[in-house]
Amino acid sequence: MNRVLCRLGRRWLTLAVAGIAMLGVLTACSGSHENTAPQSGGMTTAPAAGMKDGVTAPAPEFGPPPLDAQRDVVKTASMTITVSNTSEAADKAAVLVENADGRVDSRSEDAGSERGLARTSVVLRVPVAKLDGVVRELKTLGKVQTAETTSEDVTAQRVDLDARIKALQTSVDRLLAIMRDAKDPDALIKAEGALSERQADLDSLRAQRDQLGDRIDYSTVNVTFVAEQIGGPAPKQYEGFTGQIERGWDALVSVLGNLVLLFGLLLPWLGALTVAAGIVYGVVRLARARRS
Repeated sequence: MNRVLCRLGRRWLTLAVAGIAMLGVLTACSGSHENTAPQSGGMTTAPAAGMKDGVTAPAPEFGPPPLDAQRDVVKTASMTITVSNTSEAADKAAVLVENADGRVDSRSEDAGSERGLARTSVVLRVPVAKLDGVVRELKTLGKVQTAETTSEDVTAQRVDLDARIKALQTSVDRLLAIMRDAKDPDALIKAEGALSERQADLDSLRAQRDQLGDRIDYSTVNVTFVAEQIGGPAPKQYEGFTGQIERGWDALVSVLGNLVLLFGLLLPWLGALTVAAGIVYGVVRLARARRS
């Protein structure tokens, strides 16, 4: 009986020791997998987002402008004014704009025809603070046919351009620092190529920002001066079957009227020819009487 108990105790002890050893091996393997990291001499990791030629480019933060940001608005006005002399009216408009510290961006003239279809178009740039006053003065130059003023909020566009310019300027400054400290010719060539590309992008964004700032500071006024129509109302329009009948009647009346006018034009000549024919007839008859 004692021998049996001793054998059972030895078996349970062996199983327990084997279980503890197996648990230790599994724990060690799991820890080694979790703590293993790729070494620098192994696989080459790809550059992170925002890297270009080994140089980190700061990512600008885009999105809606903050609530306390200054609102930027582009105002545009368009007008059509009927005047007696389009060229003189355009000259007066240029004087008005110059007095308001503005300028004339473009001017085009169309002489038109004898029926008074001449027109002159001008594009004026006026400081935004003086836009309303200039528009009121332009309306006094003639009879206003159409007038419209529109506003466009470009705050988000301005904030976006400023953020891009700031990010690119930071990247350019970093590239310049790298080029100053570079000792490897290949790294220097790569930095010069990246610098050239980013400087071109920076100059383009600055040009867009300057153009947007000019549109914000100076409102655009498109004015078209149209000459007053001369020579009566516009030609009559004929529509449908009855319209064609009316057109034929008007043509007949016009022809008869032209014939009457033509007869009136020839009447003095007919009188003169009649007198001349009478004189010739009298001379010929007198000559015959003398011969007989």
